[in-house]
Amino acid sequence: MTFIPLRDVLNSWLKTGKFKKALQEQEVIKWANKYFQENKKWPLNLVKAVAFSKEGCLTIKCSQGVISSELRLEESNFKKYLAEKVPLARVNQIFYKIK
Repeated sequence: MTFIPLRDVLNSWLKTGKFKKALQEQEVIKWANKYFQENKKWPLNLVKAVAFSKEGCLTIKCSQGVISSELRLEESNFKKYLAEKVPLARVNQIFYKIK
């Protein structure tokens, strides 16, 4: 009888289609928030990516309308940044919610 380490089994499960999509969704949110903190120097209480759907819709919560306006102007650069960091996930639309 052979034993397979649990880590190997979990890694193979995570590479399947269902789990891969969920991991990519979390990666898009993580990299979007990292973009806001590092490139824009905005804290997460001002702007934060909160959801990414399978259809490619990214939802961002902003505390001020000025921030959402600036993001709309640089939306193509932001999408390119996310495409570089998470190449398998595709951002089709970005929705901005103002708190």
